[in-house]
Amino acid sequence: MSANRPTRGGWSRVGRIVPALALITTLPACDTILDVQDPDIIEPDQLQTLQGASALYNGAIGEFALAKDGASGGPGSALGLVQAVGWFSDEFKFGGTPPLIRAMDLREMDPQNASWDQMYQNLHVARVSAENAAALFQEVVANSGAEPRIGELYAVSAAVHILMGEAYCAGLPFSTTEPEIEYGQPLSTDQIMDRAIERLGMADQFTGGSSSIANFSKVLRGRALLNQGNYSAAAAAVAGVPTDFLYQTVHSTNSAREENFMYVDNWELDRYSVSSMEGGNGLDFATAGDPRVPTEFVGVSRFDSETPMYRYLKLTSRAAPVETASGNEARMIEAEAQLNAGDVAGWLVTLNSTRATVGMGPLDDPGTADARVDLMFRERAFWLFNTGHRLGDMRRLVRQYGRAANTVYPWGEYHKDNLTRGTDLSLVIPGNEANNPNYDLTNCNDGAA
Repeated sequence: MSANRPTRGGWSRVGRIVPALALITTLPACDTILDVQDPDIIEPDQLQTLQGASALYNGAIGEFALAKDGASGGPGSALGLVQAVGWFSDEFKFGGTPPLIRAMDLREMDPQNASWDQMYQNLHVARVSAENAAALFQEVVANSGAEPRIGELYAVSAAVHILMGEAYCAGLPFSTTEPEIEYGQPLSTDQIMDRAIERLGMADQFTGGSSSIANFSKVLRGRALLNQGNYSAAAAAVAGVPTDFLYQTVHSTNSAREENFMYVDNWELDRYSVSSMEGGNGLDFATAGDPRVPTEFVGVSRFDSETPMYRYLKLTSRAAPVETASGNEARMIEAEAQLNAGDVAGWLVTLNSTRATVGMGPLDDPGTADARVDLMFRERAFWLFNTGHRLGDMRRLVRQYGRAANTVYPWGEYHKDNLTRGTDLSLVIPGNEANNPNYDLTNCNDGAA
């Protein structure tokens, strides 16, 4: 089971799973000597208790860590969304060879490419698990308003909605299977953010007095509103969040499912290399010498023997945590709102005061509206590197700021195999979603931001 672990201004959660959250009916034993109780099995009647709700809570937090950060083994193991977004954007480049996975880095995705089905399923499992656990807590806890885990679970569901809304094409449906199947309708990005904000409203009711959960909800609300272009409301949502606040998913080496698979792919398998100026438009993450994205060049990939391999030094081990929300993000939301309101002086103060927290020097006003937007998104990119934000920001540059896609995304010639990059601007919804009678593959417009 996971335990609360204090971090700077927030809580971290161990990305673990309760092994038998799927309810198992055991066969009667032929010999009472062999009729032993398996402590890993949760029987149905045990769930309607605080202990059962706590078990579902731990399972839901584990599902969130798996869906977001990936795992190399165990039930549902797959690459996580943060890694997929890293490849799809300009954060990381692919140092491996399997073409079905390379398609993510090429931005040339086929809905029938089964390599990404499991990640998509894991994200939906994470949101449903979180909401089911929250509902059970409300049933079994007498004073549910004092139970911060309820608020955290609703915030986790909101986080999944936001991550999916930023990464996947518009037209994404959200279905449920219990108590009966209810197929979701294709939703626009704004509608997905509305669903996230609804869940954050529930989170706010059940913080249990925890400032950490309240701040987690505030940052997520600001992020959702930013995706809707509601800059002033986004800034108001994150007001008061301490700059040192941090909420992250935590990993361990207890099992392959709990490990940080991005570390494995970056340090051990050489499939995941920090990029620099990828596709002409990419930022110089690997070579900037920026303390927010510390890197180390170690030669060419041992996997494909040609991709320059830069390791990301914040991924220190298979147990390395991954940021989900932070006070730095809150400051960047406030800065973007100031820029959009024409408060250039205040914008620079916010950027520079945040940089000072890590010993970085001040920035000067670049002088033009376009250059200020470039600087704003560069600061966001370096503060929020490898946290699943970058693709959403690229899409916003096209959707909200009117930038041409071929000036924002890595474009043109690929770094190997004599290939040319595709023109997808978002992740495609896997073809299995076509089982939903409300959804058609044409609902996914992956060529639009």
